[in-house]
Amino acid sequence: MTTKVKIERRRRPRIATAISGRIVYPGIDAECWVNQMSATSALVEVVPLPALNTPVALDVPGIGFSRGTTVRHTGRYVCIRLDPSLRKEQAMDDRLADLKNNQESRGKDD
Repeated sequence: MTTKVKIERRRRPRIATAISGRIVYPGIDAECWVNQMSATSALVEVVPLPALNTPVALDVPGIGFSRGTTVRHTGRYVCIRLDPSLRKEQAMDDRLADLKNNQESRGKDD
């Protein structure tokens, strides 16, 4: 019997965040909903959706600010490739790990 193993392609795996944030791109400064995030990418719901290959700035309270580029639309979401400095990437990854650990510990209490 063979077992399939899911191989993670991302350098920093995304976690479910469900956090309100702010996104800025040419002509738009809007509130957004960050559905999933890692230090190097994000899945964001915003209206209107930015065009592909658009430079954006994403600010997520408690996680941090980063610039990036839109790479794909998935339904009503836009996938953003973030490009933080290495130091900022590590700090964002640490904050996201804390968020994930808090979510998991709350789930055990339920």
